[in-house]
Amino acid sequence: MMIATVILGILIAAAFGFGVRKAYRSFFKSEAACCSEECGSCSGSCNKQKLLDDSYRVRAEKIEKFPIHREIDVGGMTCEKCIYKVVRALEKVDGVTIAAASLEKQSALVGLKENISDDVLREAINRAGYTAGAIMA
Repeated sequence: MMIATVILGILIAAAFGFGVRKAYRSFFKSEAACCSEECGSCSGSCNKQKLLDDSYRVRAEKIEKFPIHREIDVGGMTCEKCIYKVVRALEKVDGVTIAAASLEKQSALVGLKENISDDVLREAINRAGYTAGAIMA
């Protein structure tokens, strides 16, 4: 009886973990998965690339409405996982409300609720493992 309860608990935990992961990935339109897992490249011909482009466009439109926003050149992004890491790093910065990143443009956009030093934004990108370049207002 005890073994059955333990096995049932493990199965429930695994199912819950998979469900949370799937919901999380769906929310970010698969940004958390490296595109090389399925299609091998980000040539723009796959559905994952279309979802990625759509997500960027939606976020960019929201960012443009912010009175304070920046565009940052980012070097070293090669896949969707890179985009996710850059966006997450920027959104952890106090004062950043929303961020978006583009493989095609090799840049990131941020919508700010307060003015933040460019050095703080660069540092967040550098800590994530990428190279922050020029920042334009």
